[in-house]
Amino acid sequence: MEITETTASFKQYLMRRYGDRSTPKHYLSDLHVFSLHLGAKPTLEATKADIDSFVDEQRKRGLAPTTINRRLATLHTFFEYTAGQSPDDARPNPVNWRQHRVKEGHPLPRDVADTDVERLFDVVDNVRDAAMFGLMVGAGLRVEEVAQLRLGSLGTARAETQMVQLRVRGKGNKERMVWLTPRWHAMLNAWLAIRPQAKDDHLFLNQHQRGITKDGIQYWLGRYTATAGVTITCHQLRHTFARRLADQRMPI
Repeated sequence: MEITETTASFKQYLMRRYGDRSTPKHYLSDLHVFSLHLGAKPTLEATKADIDSFVDEQRKRGLAPTTINRRLATLHTFFEYTAGQSPDDARPNPVNWRQHRVKEGHPLPRDVADTDVERLFDVVDNVRDAAMFGLMVGAGLRVEEVAQLRLGSLGTARAETQMVQLRVRGKGNKERMVWLTPRWHAMLNAWLAIRPQAKDDHLFLNQHQRGITKDGIQYWLGRYTATAGVTITCHQLRHTFARRLADQRMPI
């Protein structure tokens, strides 16, 4: 089987396994990087020595250990797949995790000071944007999760002083329930009170009355942080939520 046919077959396998997630795109990109490293040598003829030189090259280029190990995982999966397709001609998988895996550090998550969060919200003059950022720092949502929320995601509070549930679809299309305190629920309700009527049922809409994207949320956060004179990312808002829970002695 030619390598182009093998790659096409591998792509079909990834699409069946991961569906519409971005994983297939990343796997194929990693495989392409490795094929460029091999040059004229067919990918299926790669040896452990080729993996060694690939890892060394990636490290010399200054790539993070997590990136290198992700690419190794791609190659390991690829060679396992091809071996399964032709068991009579199977070659040993050239990726040896004990030999090739790059040691990763364990950096602590980076949160931001509460004073910086306050400075951010002081300059947020749009109800929609305040609600979006509030869900990240007040309920720990990822930016992608905020973008994917629908009108039916929000539960109903029996009283203004009670917490309300929010249905969130996260990584791997897995669903979970999070709780909103009255403060963040009120902020979300303020947006819902003025949200335009639209065919699109995304909770947060852009200026074209379609669901706002992850990039759109990050763009607006960048605008506000520049105005406030602080440096805050969407992921840092999420980590700040986690830090606040730890400060309040919430059990892990």
